[in-house]
Amino acid sequence: MPTQKGRFFTIDGDTVEVKKVYDEQIGQYISDYPDFSINKRITPGGRRWVNVTKDDCPHYSGEYGDCGSCKHFRSERPGDQIGICDNENLILERN
Repeated sequence: MPTQKGRFFTIDGDTVEVKKVYDEQIGQYISDYPDFSINKRITPGGRRWVNVTKDDCPHYSGEYGDCGSCKHFRSERPGDQIGICDNENLILERN
């Protein structure tokens, strides 16, 4: 099997690595995205990393109630499955 390294996502002064893992059931490599609801991650600018499918935010502005359709979601590239929340109401002080 060929080695696949994955990708680094860099936004707001922070970098997250997403590795590729081999899925035996489908016979190909898939991205192993972090679950930011379990392992919270905050950028140096105080912005939360989120997955596009996160759907429990009281400040969402999108049609479907998830981060991916929200105007406050910012990703490194269009179509990315992870990014940060740019909502000014949710910016945190970094400890």
